[in-house]
Amino acid sequence: MKITKKKEINFRKILLNCLYVIICFGILFNIIFLLTTTINKNDYFEVFGISFFCMKNDLMEEDINENDLVIVKKVDEKELKEGDIIAYKINNKTRINKIINKEKEYTTKSNKNYYPDIEKVTNNQIIGKKVVNIHFLGIVLEILQSKITSVFIFLSLLLKFSYNNYIYKKKKQRAIKKKQIDKIKY
Repeated sequence: MKITKKKEINFRKILLNCLYVIICFGILFNIIFLLTTTINKNDYFEVFGISFFCMKNDLMEEDINENDLVIVKKVDEKELKEGDIIAYKINNKTRINKIINKEKEYTTKSNKNYYPDIEKVTNNQIIGKKVVNIHFLGIVLEILQSKITSVFIFLSLLLKFSYNNYIYKKKKQRAIKKKQIDKIKY
């Protein structure tokens, strides 16, 4: 009976520690996300020239699937060539497409569109070139960047602080009671 209780307590500790690690990661991510988006005035996460995006559609399906995490690195104009997949800002929207023609301006096209995009992309609009995409991790990025997650993390911290404060007060009360009992005994 005692062995199962110890295992149960250990399992609870492990579970709580995992939850704290997840919450700490979420806090760290949200702080970095808020700082980088405020400083850089971007609506995407960028650190050291590396940006992270969630592919929200299936227009690049042969190369990038829907809900994939797309990691993009800022590159020099000389490093871009036809066939590269780039992320760029156009009309206040971020798009991820393939370069099909490189002259003074870039002509892009998604894999599912028959015709090239009408808009031409300049080097100033380019965020970076795709380095890698990781299947289905874009959903995690979207969850971490949502306002609901930020509120949940804040509430979790508030509850954790309140719980720790409650435990501290209980321990203090027990210590006072123990001292009082010890004085009565002697």
